[in-house]
Amino acid sequence: MKKVLSVLITLIFSLFCFIAGAQNNVLTGIIKDSANGKPLAGVSVFLNGTTKGTVSRNDGSFVLQGFPQGQYQLIISAIGYQTYVTEVSSHNLSSSLKITLHTAADELAAITIEPYLKDGWSKYGKTFLQCFIGTTDNASSCTIKNKNVLRFHFYLKSNKLTVTAIEPLLIENKALGYELEYRLERFVCDYANHIVSYYGYPLFRDMPTDDDFKKKKWELNRQLAYMGSMMHFMRSLYSHKVKEEGFLVKYKVPVPNVEKQRVKAIYHPNNIPKDSIPIDTLHHYWEVLREPDYYMQTVTDPDGLLTIQQDQTHVMYFVDDCTVIYGNPKRGIAYTESSIRLMNQRPIAIDENGNYYPQAEILNLQNWSITENMSNLLPRDYNIDAPF
Repeated sequence: MKKVLSVLITLIFSLFCFIAGAQNNVLTGIIKDSANGKPLAGVSVFLNGTTKGTVSRNDGSFVLQGFPQGQYQLIISAIGYQTYVTEVSSHNLSSSLKITLHTAADELAAITIEPYLKDGWSKYGKTFLQCFIGTTDNASSCTIKNKNVLRFHFYLKSNKLTVTAIEPLLIENKALGYELEYRLERFVCDYANHIVSYYGYPLFRDMPTDDDFKKKKWELNRQLAYMGSMMHFMRSLYSHKVKEEGFLVKYKVPVPNVEKQRVKAIYHPNNIPKDSIPIDTLHHYWEVLREPDYYMQTVTDPDGLLTIQQDQTHVMYFVDDCTVIYGNPKRGIAYTESSIRLMNQRPIAIDENGNYYPQAEILNLQNWSITENMSNLLPRDYNIDAPF
């Protein structure tokens, strides 16, 4: 009897471990209205910038399966409610989230009251498409299916164009085989400083097809969009494989002015008589003391960009601009030069999936200013299949 009981306990324990392991990449939760506590059904739940999404059930519960490796923003979105955003990680998944949504009466009122250009699309639609969708080869295969939800605002005093959307944008990318729901949070075209910035919350879905040729074409285009992209570079930096993946970097680091330190240590004008030092030596001292304490030296070591903190957070920092060169002759990809700038000279965190935050901190220049747009955008859970 004891032997049977022991076997039974072992089987139950094994089953428990199996279930726990199977649930390891599953995120669950329940969504309720903050005012009355009632469950909310049909709420969109997804990981920002991925293909992973679902909707809440009648009882407000949701189950998000296949949670990919890395850290993501969990987006909870419903019409009439403020968008809920929180950070979640595959390394520390909550067993069950309890989320309350607040009504968005104030935000909806602001959108309704603030005047917008009735002919905004005819005047600025082309500019928006070029900046948001892009001008690459894939851009011609992209369509915004509900452009009527866009609201254009032009501010003459600041010479800025802002674009908002009263509903998620529905974007079809036939070049990469994705349908996107994009919750546009911010789009600003600063004509005075020639800077365009935008961000939002995209959810990707694979376009349905039974055509094997089309599937292969999409996968090829996805690979080409990935290679040399910002996501490719960030993943390479995180895994310390920048050179292996075909990237070259150049950035500047401050180097101490050793000669100035030496002179300051031995020359004290108030304590040393001038006639005790040769005049040519004095001139040298004076010239050196007028020099900066640090010089900026160009380096090419990618590991110098990255610092791993005690909590294993990977942080990237550099001064001024960081130049990134990429090319892949085997795949017919010509070498191009891009650069990134930290807008406020603050470090940013990067994740194994290629995500970085805060995203508004980085400004793309040169080639990436052209290619890093919606027409080439890939989900954060994309993994390249073929070697390159």
